[in-house]
Amino acid sequence: MRQKAFPVHEELIFGSGLTMIAGALDAYSYLEHGAVFAGLQTGNLILLGINFGHLQLAQMGRYLTALLAFALGTALARLLQHFLAQRKTSPQSVALWVEFAILIVALATTNVIPDWAATALLSLAAAVELQEFRRIKGAPFTPLMMTGNLRTATESLVDGLRYHDREARGKAIDTFAVLGSFIVGAVLVAAFSHLLAGYAILVPILLVAALIFWLYQQSHRRQWKH
Repeated sequence: MRQKAFPVHEELIFGSGLTMIAGALDAYSYLEHGAVFAGLQTGNLILLGINFGHLQLAQMGRYLTALLAFALGTALARLLQHFLAQRKTSPQSVALWVEFAILIVALATTNVIPDWAATALLSLAAAVELQEFRRIKGAPFTPLMMTGNLRTATESLVDGLRYHDREARGKAIDTFAVLGSFIVGAVLVAAFSHLLAGYAILVPILLVAALIFWLYQQSHRRQWKH
């Protein structure tokens, strides 16, 4: 049976790359910038509540900054989506270039700006990614938050094994691949954090660059076929 063709940015390899970037960003911001998550705002809300409960009010600012920066990044990305809606420019390509530019600024200002400002930049980048990329193979998907993906993978695995649902088994394999990619992103940052002496942000930067190249190559390849 011929497999259904999906847009390039909904392919499994592309979605896995996005989750790898997300895992790398969260690991980098947590390890290098005061135990704050760039994209995992649920974690930041929990840490905000814990610090408030311990009356460590001075520590709360870093989490509030990340939350506000993520909200701002989402708003700006949404406005950009509306702006590009009537144009021929690929919104997915633009989103990746915006994320890449923000990360380059974060790289250039490493060890120059305070942790809260660095985390704000990383949260902006994570928000742009989440706002633009929310489907994989036609199904809802989030590259930043793995709780929903873990639930989907487990549900699909049960349906696939217990009820012999071939489509569910395929979905389980795809979703576990996404989960694994998130872990790989975090592992890469942790592994290179000492070697790169605070410049482990190069890991997500190189991953974004790779996705930009892959998206461009695959898009043009499909155009030539048609």
